[in-house]
Amino acid sequence: MIQPRLFWRALLLVLACASLQAEVKRLVIVKLDGIPHDVLERELQRVDPTTGKSTLPWIERIFVQRGTRVENFYVRAISLSAPSWSLLDTGQHLQIRGNAEFDRYTYHVYDYLNFFPFYVGYALSHRVDMPGVEVLDDLGIPLLSDRFPYEGAYQSFQLYQRGVRWKTLQHSLQSRFSRSVRELLDEWTIGFEIGSSIEAQTERELIDALADPHIQYLDYFTGDYDHIAHSTPDAASQRLALQRIDALIGRIWTAIEGTPEAGRTAVVVVSDHGMNTRPGTYSQGFDLVSYFNSRPGGGHHVVTDRHPLTDYKLKGLDPFVSEVVTPSADSLYLTGAANQYPTVLLDLDGNERAAVYLRNSDLNSLHILLQRMNRAGLEPAARRELAAAFLAIVDRHREEWQSTVSGLRAELAALHRVIESQRAKIAVQPKKWTVQQRDAGLDKAARRLSVQVDSWRDEEESYTEYVKGLTKLLALSSMSLENRRFNAEELIPKHAMGDANTIHDLQNYVIGPGTEGGFQTVNYFRLLTGLSVKNNVQANVGSHPVDFSAVRLPDESVWLYGDETHQAIVSSRQDAQGNLKLRYQPVRGLRQDSGGAVSFEPSEFGPGFPLRLWEDPELATPGADRDEWLSAWHSERDWLRAVHKTRYSNGIIALQEQFRQDSIADSSEGDAVLLRRFKLRKRRLAQPDFLIFANDHWNFNVRGFNPGGNHGSFLRISSHSVLMLAGGEQTGIPKNFVIEEPYDSLSFVPTLLSLMGLPDASHLPGKPIQELLPQTEKPVTTSPEATARTR
Repeated sequence: MIQPRLFWRALLLVLACASLQAEVKRLVIVKLDGIPHDVLERELQRVDPTTGKSTLPWIERIFVQRGTRVENFYVRAISLSAPSWSLLDTGQHLQIRGNAEFDRYTYHVYDYLNFFPFYVGYALSHRVDMPGVEVLDDLGIPLLSDRFPYEGAYQSFQLYQRGVRWKTLQHSLQSRFSRSVRELLDEWTIGFEIGSSIEAQTERELIDALADPHIQYLDYFTGDYDHIAHSTPDAASQRLALQRIDALIGRIWTAIEGTPEAGRTAVVVVSDHGMNTRPGTYSQGFDLVSYFNSRPGGGHHVVTDRHPLTDYKLKGLDPFVSEVVTPSADSLYLTGAANQYPTVLLDLDGNERAAVYLRNSDLNSLHILLQRMNRAGLEPAARRELAAAFLAIVDRHREEWQSTVSGLRAELAALHRVIESQRAKIAVQPKKWTVQQRDAGLDKAARRLSVQVDSWRDEEESYTEYVKGLTKLLALSSMSLENRRFNAEELIPKHAMGDANTIHDLQNYVIGPGTEGGFQTVNYFRLLTGLSVKNNVQANVGSHPVDFSAVRLPDESVWLYGDETHQAIVSSRQDAQGNLKLRYQPVRGLRQDSGGAVSFEPSEFGPGFPLRLWEDPELATPGADRDEWLSAWHSERDWLRAVHKTRYSNGIIALQEQFRQDSIADSSEGDAVLLRRFKLRKRRLAQPDFLIFANDHWNFNVRGFNPGGNHGSFLRISSHSVLMLAGGEQTGIPKNFVIEEPYDSLSFVPTLLSLMGLPDASHLPGKPIQELLPQTEKPVTTSPEATARTR
């Protein structure tokens, strides 16, 4: 007779072995752009009176009844498509921080969302991958799809896309361009869907690919809901978009069930961010381009990556434009020089936030001093005084600029050497490729190398021009300035913002000449948060478009500015075990002096500070006083548990992620180190001076103020996204299971890799979702509220 204790031990061992054998062999990911968790839940709960079932019957059947839903899944950083998908597609910390980015030295635009130039460039053999993939490749960061053999992965059309399948385009575009010109123009003004004909063709190809047992990874991207929700807050219209997605998921699931691999196939549905949309409320737009053009805003010539809404011209519909200059009629010293010397770059795509790049304030001062020195009839004494002021500014930057010049020269020399070595490899590549080589992706790999070398050549040329400009400034002497006239074009680099502005610069930003030889300055933090509109057309939408601004401090902390008395500092540090700790500190009156020293007054916790943590009823600090808890250092996990249900959800963690920087390599001269340093330098140069966040239901999308809804902020409705999983019997994915523990997008890739038994998960910064892993004991975490949702 078997002893009871031995029996239970044997049973537990059998169950443990069975769970260890549970493994996902095929991964199918449905990528949803912009679907908020709460809207999906609303429609899941809505019962269709004709069927008595949910209005999303396939999602209910697959993920509610037969799968797992992560109830609290959040965007790790800012709720924009390009940054969000970069986290979900790589599992690595943020490197791409906006939908568009500008290089401060070279004026290069990283236009991550515009797929038209990519397709045309691919046809001309000038491109292979979307811009975001090129940036990640440059940094050596692989996509999730890269972890599978080329012939073992099927990737749909999306932001982080490798290559182009021409057959898909051929069949889909025949349908697309059979539509009327009016329909096409209407769609371009609010943003093309990747959907409709291309999505239909992609779906057919994906279902066909499911029949191939060698394909382990498949994904399908749809922007249908995002497109509709930007356009209208109407719940019925959004419901129709979700129902189309629901039917799509049903067709994919049905196709999977008909394959021999069904038992070990996992289906994952994930959205990159939410959407701040509410029935009956229209998102209001504020035109930052016109504001910065205006005299109160600084009289700037402004660059955006798209034509503003005011351009009612055919050129405003040009999908190949990534640099648009809007000149100012109120410029105080750069009249007629908009194309040579724009002074503000704006990334407004993302709607609830704007990224602002201002030309370095001291470059403005140098420009104004040169103009004064070139005035006719200037007395020699006055000229000497102006020359001394000019050189004083150069001397203030001399050490920094000399470091930049020497650093870039060494890096560009290393870049030149690698260009020459890669050219030799390109020269011996085949001129024609066999069918087998193409099926293995070797032709694309070869073209990718050629494209990369061309890009490096452009970078070498453009950065060399900037180095030449700095070298001229550093070589100036008082004698040369006093004895000859220099045009601005000789000394001030064109199409360059120069180094990032300091806090002191932004609080005393030079916008033009002042009285008695001085400069006219503004404090942009105070100016922008003080903006208000006179005609408040919606009672539930406030009159102030700007909520707060955010900027990095010299010690890598993040300063949040609401007004002069409501500010906060988000600080980070690592404990003895290397774990990240964060602290939120309310302050007021933060200032930086010209020498770089930062001062402020600590404040008591109270209402009205950025992120509104103290007054939020959803802030969870069990067993601790709010003031005491908020004043202390906490791990990211503790912060996420405490704040994820607040109005700004995980904003404190997202801000740290948004502004974090990889350390630049040491000063050794090995080419590998120099190239790594150059790549990180480029990433730093692509970061703006500061970010502006819109108040609830305001947006900055000057291309077309989306009335339906927007995203880009840390508001919970924008950052609370969707993650659902279901699978065959052998995958080990729990059924009818709701995970209440909060997670963010850094957990996505390591979770999937762990489910597939791939070893790379442990090397990623995010933690897998433990409740999903077969090796872990699955706690009974389904709350009464979650049980009600499962009906």
